[in-house]
Amino acid sequence: MTVVVSVVTGLVLAFVAAATVFYTSASGSAATQYAVGHRCAVENGVQFTVSNADMPADNARLRAIAGSHGAEVARSRVYVAAGPLDPVRLVSRDGAFDHVEVLRGGDRNGVWIPHNVAEQFKVEPGGVISIARQPVPVGAVYRKLADPVPEYWCADRGVMVPPPHGGTNDPPQPLLVPERLLDELPGIQPLGTHVEVYTRKSLRTRTEIEDWATATGKMTPEVIAALNEKPVIKDYAAVSAKTAGQTQDTVSTAVLPLTLISLLAGLLGVVGLAAQWIQRRGAEVRLLWTRGVSAQAIGGKAVLEMGGPLLLGVTLGWATAWLTSPVLAPAPQLDPWAPSRAAMLAAATWLVALAVLGTVTSLRARREFTAIERKRDVLKKIPWEVLAGAGAVTVWLTGADHAVRVDPASLLPEVSLAALAFPLLCIVFFIGVTARLAGFLSKASHRLRGWRNPTVLWALRRTAAQRKVAVALLAVAGLAIGVIAAGVGVAKTARESLEDKGWMRIGSDHAVPLVRGAGEQQGVPQELRGQATRIAYTQLYIEGNIGARILLIDPETFQDGGRWRDRWAGTGLDELTARLAEPPTDGTIPVIVAGRYPLDQFIGQADYFQRMRTVATVPSFPAIGQYEGMIITSWQWLTPSQRRGFSQQILTTQDPRHAVDVLNAAGERTGPVLDAKSSTEHLPFLIVAWIFAFFVVLGAALAAVAVVTLLVSVETRRRSTAVAHALLARMGLRAGALLATHLVELAILAGAATAVGVGGGWVVLEVLTQRLDPFPALSPVPQPASLRGVGLMTSAVAIAGVVLVAGYAVRAAKGAKVRELLRA
Repeated sequence: MTVVVSVVTGLVLAFVAAATVFYTSASGSAATQYAVGHRCAVENGVQFTVSNADMPADNARLRAIAGSHGAEVARSRVYVAAGPLDPVRLVSRDGAFDHVEVLRGGDRNGVWIPHNVAEQFKVEPGGVISIARQPVPVGAVYRKLADPVPEYWCADRGVMVPPPHGGTNDPPQPLLVPERLLDELPGIQPLGTHVEVYTRKSLRTRTEIEDWATATGKMTPEVIAALNEKPVIKDYAAVSAKTAGQTQDTVSTAVLPLTLISLLAGLLGVVGLAAQWIQRRGAEVRLLWTRGVSAQAIGGKAVLEMGGPLLLGVTLGWATAWLTSPVLAPAPQLDPWAPSRAAMLAAATWLVALAVLGTVTSLRARREFTAIERKRDVLKKIPWEVLAGAGAVTVWLTGADHAVRVDPASLLPEVSLAALAFPLLCIVFFIGVTARLAGFLSKASHRLRGWRNPTVLWALRRTAAQRKVAVALLAVAGLAIGVIAAGVGVAKTARESLEDKGWMRIGSDHAVPLVRGAGEQQGVPQELRGQATRIAYTQLYIEGNIGARILLIDPETFQDGGRWRDRWAGTGLDELTARLAEPPTDGTIPVIVAGRYPLDQFIGQADYFQRMRTVATVPSFPAIGQYEGMIITSWQWLTPSQRRGFSQQILTTQDPRHAVDVLNAAGERTGPVLDAKSSTEHLPFLIVAWIFAFFVVLGAALAAVAVVTLLVSVETRRRSTAVAHALLARMGLRAGALLATHLVELAILAGAATAVGVGGGWVVLEVLTQRLDPFPALSPVPQPASLRGVGLMTSAVAIAGVVLVAGYAVRAAKGAKVRELLRA
């Protein structure tokens, strides 16, 4: 068993050290993938842009420069010219003709026009169209692009799908022109040109993005030399590399104190290993001491015997951290240096563990065999739970207001040590109080009388007999569960808060703007029933420069397309919309007031709001955007003339492409789609989630310590348990009752550890949630995530562990040989 303890001790130490390296590396990989993934595919390198001018360049030379560094080039040229009626935009881009849907024609020597322009002017392929007062042949008619556009057009989204104007005129329509024809047309004005140098290689780690950023830095002067203009340069690769590096530094700085605390706790296990080795080798150590062997030599003997098992454990810990990193870390991809650096740290922990083992063994041997008066153990009398509670209160009062600070320049958060120390101190406080009470109750259990239920009484007596081990097991298991619950809870809360803020700004997963005003009352097409709703809004400013919005919804369909959580307002959406649907009896308009101000007392700009009746007041409501408040009412209570100044949107929870296709087929013209995922900067929330998810790594290490403590406890009591089982069998207890005693004993410990761990994590989550909001000015206020999943998972693991360990204990006791009973 001593060998098993040494292996697990080494495993825990190396696992924590190696997992820190893997976790830090994975955080940079996750940041890299986020920085690259939320941009267009061709915007992962460097972009050269000029406005109101063209950049004549040798395309072959540009491709040669990019190809020498494993990159590709995409060049877009945009001109504006007088069209048949309104101005049009002439777009030239390599491969553009291959990335639109051709409806008629296909001649690549002429201009390609969208189908709405062809229908308006009755133009077909083979005909001509007036551009800059010059007849230009029409090569093809293509289906006009609608947002969301294909990936090829992502960088030119604003040109191909221009946002609708606020007035009556349409935005300029995009016409695709071959480069040769574009150079020959007179009277056209350059609107802008941009050249993207990008790569198709996967950029998944910090090392890969830094290598690519180095390549773009080398290419930039060469590309500028090939251009005839001085462009504006945006090196997206350098920005992504900087983001990945800063994220790694932020996460590393935040988790390093947690790692050191965990390593210190692991070294306490080495101290226990030294004590166990002295106990197991008691006779041999005494013999060596009497023969003049020094204490240092005895410590060296312990190192020689336990060094191999510790090394085995360290190797297993490093391998375990590597294998579990795809599950525990933010991203499965790691930098090439991560395994070797983790191995170096694991080896360092092995050397430190050997030094601690040898030193502690030497000191214990000297104290055991020399006439040194032992001092009273002062540490046992220190109320650690009181100190932890006082530390938690102090940390909260001094640093809680600055738990998370976001750098405006990089939008990266800095999580203070106070935010990390507070959860640990709170959980230690709850565990300490529980352990203290458990110690008192175990002493009091000796006075219990209840032989009418011998299984329970015997379980309590056996727990009391091993009070120190039981309390230690309760503390370690409870701390492991509490740390995991707090980490999972905070990480889940950060992700849910990000999702909530996106929904609050957009109203749903996606919002499709409509060009037509809201003068006519209309629902959603039949094909979108059950997945979309139509809203209309207008904005105004009220007293004190408070921004407000008026929102019109359809109570019958808003639940289909809008997003809602009952915790935002403490009530269901169906109840709120039902109040708006109630017909007024006194001529008043039923409204819901959202925000922090009594808006219904201030708004007076619209005559239809002179008489309104507040049916509900909520802190926030979907589609409130960045406004301080909003008034929500039903679409039906306003006349078409009153709604004429409102803008319309279709909210949908499904694929926006399907909604756009259905709306366009129904004659509705749509604008650029708004996405909840891109409405709020993700990285601050994600980094907070990644940092606190590291608590799961620490909890896993503590759980391993708890398992070893339990197994050691069962193994060291095997002989005494066998004798007790023999006596209980002589008293008439059956095998089922013997199993029940162990189930009760272990269930008490497991249940208490689970309750205090999950409960402590819940308290931490309730107190700390709002302090960890990177953007507190954005509504809604973060709400603690549910720990139901953690509780159920922990309970299931605890039940399985109790059953397995109890079965093992009974089987070992029943199979004990007679000589073991006599030796006991």
